[in-house]
Amino acid sequence: MNLKVKFELNKELDKRIADIFLSRDIKVGGIDFSKNVTNYHPELEEVKSKEEKLEKSVSKARGNWSKVENKFIKQINKIFKNPKLPDGKYIGYLSVVNCNPRFLDDKTFQFFYKHRSGSNMVTAHEILHFFFFDYAVEKHPDIFDELKQENGSTFWMLSEIFNDVILSLPEFVEIHGQKGFVSYPAHEKYLKYMKKLWTDNPNIDNWLIEGYNYLNNAQKEK
Repeated sequence: MNLKVKFELNKELDKRIADIFLSRDIKVGGIDFSKNVTNYHPELEEVKSKEEKLEKSVSKARGNWSKVENKFIKQINKIFKNPKLPDGKYIGYLSVVNCNPRFLDDKTFQFFYKHRSGSNMVTAHEILHFFFFDYAVEKHPDIFDELKQENGSTFWMLSEIFNDVILSLPEFVEIHGQKGFVSYPAHEKYLKYMKKLWTDNPNIDNWLIEGYNYLNNAQKEK
């Protein structure tokens, strides 16, 4: 017999088990297992309290978005010319981390549960990204198909400025309730031109091509 016991870290298992014992009082055979967890890690009591706050935040986010979702869909249909829904999960995950990433591959995103702009603003912002990238690549593959979509690229910059332009329109302000919002301060110098481009001709195809050329030239002049 040749027995070799392995010892490893499993953070996900640790989190899952801790969550089970923190979410309810588990007492078996005269032992309070839930108390055993917090005895050695009293800071986890705060985690339990924060989880409860997150659950309330999730419920609030659902309720807030349900009130404006139909208005949002109406505007999306108008801007993207009655598009098909890009494949994806369309899930917003609340987070204690104030980072707010979005994941284009499966159409999900995280947002900070105390985000200063509110859950409707973050949701509208991220869903716009999903439609924007899908539309640009599908309708104008000669320009956008091979472009990088990562942070810092011109295509990414175009997407963020597009959101700033569109979300500043009155019909969208009515949805998310925020005014004067700019995603990235470094993009503010481009907004005047890009907003005028949309105002003069509120056509997504024209804006994509003209806007991309404008940003490309602006980057070359740096």
